[in-house]
Amino acid sequence: MNNSTQTSRKATFNQLQKMFEEAVIEGPEAIESHLRDVAFSLGAQAAIITEPNQMPDAINDLIAQFGHGIQTVIQEITGKESKFDVAVYAVQQK
Repeated sequence: MNNSTQTSRKATFNQLQKMFEEAVIEGPEAIESHLRDVAFSLGAQAAIITEPNQMPDAINDLIAQFGHGIQTVIQEITGKESKFDVAVYAVQQK
């Protein structure tokens, strides 16, 4: 990963963190709304760049990264290493 990518990722994380902190001030409903909005945005971006037959793999990768984020924060908060696995078992188009 090059320096530009790292800088971009950090800026994205910082912006999302700022939005999350603003939602925290507003309360639980705002937090829930913020997380839904972020999830929707990620799903929309994945759909734009992914062929329909590749969508299950793209969703699994997004969910795996979601789990990795949870695992990392739990470890930072508790100081204990933990294992947190997530998986998508089915994706249906209606």
